[in-house]
Amino acid sequence: MQGKADSLKRLLARRFGPLPAGAEQRIDTAPVAQLDAWLDGIFDAASLEDLI
Repeated sequence: MQGKADSLKRLLARRFGPLPAGAEQRIDTAPVAQLDAWLDGIFDAASLEDLI
Protein backbone atom coordinates (compact mmCIF):
# COMPACT_ATOMS: atom_id res chain seq x y z
CA MET A 1 0.00 0.00 0.00
CA GLN A 2 2.79 2.44 0.81
CA GLY A 3 4.26 1.94 -2.65
CA LYS A 4 0.92 2.87 -4.21
CA ALA A 5 0.66 5.97 -2.01
CA ASP A 6 4.21 7.02 -2.92
CA SER A 7 3.47 6.56 -6.64
CA LEU A 8 0.31 8.62 -6.37
CA LYS A 9 2.13 11.44 -4.57
CA ARG A 10 4.87 11.44 -7.18
CA LEU A 11 2.39 11.56 -10.07
CA LEU A 12 0.31 14.28 -8.42
CA ALA A 13 3.39 16.40 -7.79
CA ARG A 14 4.41 16.08 -11.45
CA ARG A 15 0.95 17.07 -12.63
CA PHE A 16 -0.06 19.72 -10.09
CA GLY A 17 3.16 20.84 -8.37
CA PRO A 18 4.18 20.45 -4.74
CA LEU A 19 1.54 18.75 -2.61
CA PRO A 20 0.17 20.46 0.48
CA ALA A 21 0.77 18.58 3.72
CA GLY A 22 -2.95 17.90 4.09
CA ALA A 23 -3.08 16.13 0.73
CA GLU A 24 -0.07 13.99 1.62
CA GLN A 25 -1.69 13.04 4.93
CA ARG A 26 -4.95 12.04 3.22
CA ILE A 27 -3.02 9.89 0.76
CA ASP A 28 -0.94 8.25 3.49
CA THR A 29 -4.06 7.26 5.48
CA ALA A 30 -6.37 6.33 2.59
CA PRO A 31 -7.51 2.76 2.00
CA VAL A 32 -6.25 0.95 -1.09
CA ALA A 33 -9.60 1.34 -2.88
CA GLN A 34 -9.39 5.12 -2.50
CA LEU A 35 -5.80 5.20 -3.74
CA ASP A 36 -6.91 3.22 -6.80
CA ALA A 37 -9.75 5.68 -7.45
CA TRP A 38 -7.39 8.64 -7.22
CA LEU A 39 -4.88 6.96 -9.51
CA ASP A 40 -7.65 6.27 -12.04
CA GLY A 41 -8.81 9.89 -11.95
CA ILE A 42 -5.45 11.64 -12.09
CA PHE A 43 -5.62 12.43 -15.81
CA ASP A 44 -9.24 13.62 -15.76
CA ALA A 45 -8.95 16.03 -12.81
CA ALA A 46 -8.48 19.71 -13.58
CA SER A 47 -6.87 20.36 -10.21
CA LEU A 48 -5.63 18.59 -7.10
CA GLU A 49 -8.69 19.83 -5.23
CA ASP A 50 -10.98 18.26 -7.84
CA LEU A 51 -9.33 14.90 -7.34
CA ILE A 52 -8.69 14.63 -3.61
